[in-house]
Amino acid sequence: MIRHLLTAALLALPVIIVAQTEGKDSRFQIAHVRTMQEVLVRADEPTWIRAKLKRFIKERSKNYQTEPHFFEYHFRYRDKGSDLKRGDKRLVTDSLTSNRFDSQGLLLVPSMVQLRDDSLFQIVPEQNIVYGTDTAFTSKPDSVHLNWKHLNDMLYSNLIQTLDNHFLRQHRFAVNEQFEHRNRNVVQLIFWSKRYDLDRGYLNLDTARCMVLEAERHCGLECAKAEYGSRFALGLLHLFLKTDLKDWTVNLRAAYDDDGQPHEFRYQSSRHFTTWSDTKKKRREWIDSKSSVETTLIIRPTARTATPDVLLDIYPTKHVEIVNSKSRKYKMQQRLGAVPREYRLVR
Repeated sequence: MIRHLLTAALLALPVIIVAQTEGKDSRFQIAHVRTMQEVLVRADEPTWIRAKLKRFIKERSKNYQTEPHFFEYHFRYRDKGSDLKRGDKRLVTDSLTSNRFDSQGLLLVPSMVQLRDDSLFQIVPEQNIVYGTDTAFTSKPDSVHLNWKHLNDMLYSNLIQTLDNHFLRQHRFAVNEQFEHRNRNVVQLIFWSKRYDLDRGYLNLDTARCMVLEAERHCGLECAKAEYGSRFALGLLHLFLKTDLKDWTVNLRAAYDDDGQPHEFRYQSSRHFTTWSDTKKKRREWIDSKSSVETTLIIRPTARTATPDVLLDIYPTKHVEIVNSKSRKYKMQQRLGAVPREYRLVR
């Protein structure tokens, strides 16, 4: 009994200490260990997985968002920090924009059929709070920039909505044998890419109804550039500004309830840029920039509605439209940027 308890205690230690003896001195190396959730998967891919996922794709419009609905939303944006290094000097980056932004109001969610026909998500921002460290904005909150970035990625790029046959061909699947759910019909499928080194995640699938209730996807640099970025824009950055994207990770999460209505979305992005720049002394200087953001969107059912004149369009990132002062997209972006807001100083 004592031996079993001692063994369990040793296995629970958060660090591993390795002693190396050289002569009379002893060197100790401490390896930091991160405990990961235990996942047990089968070596092969059961044939029923693809059959179920193909049925999910085929019947998605019948099982999810069959009618447009209003929801109350709570959108949170957080800049988790940035790091700028110019040459050999590390600079404190303090842009005059917010590092936190909270918005609450109404969200109109189109049906799956409408989304397939290019309908848009629409919102009515009712309470907008910007948290920042710049005292200059306390007297003029309307001049504070409202950061709606990444809201479109959460709404339009979630895997439950975009999973298709191309995704099935590009990935392999396995069953997580350790996963447990209150509904015995729900299993967790682990997936990983055949093409990219870092492109993996999971799907919680209700096998009885062929509905994916929850999904997460984690993408590395090459996957993120292909799925969530613009190679054309990155090419222009490199050509004209000598800027290269060295690293980019994107994490997406989407959760739907048993009735196929959206419940929660999350988006995390960390990017690392490097730039060669000319200084006033006519010499080349290396600029290294890292940034990380996190956004969350929580949605709850409501009986409230809104009239079309107050609804503001949320466009997907890859939406193609010639944007000028007369275009609808430009006008909607201007209205989004001008909604009333409150500025709160963070000490």
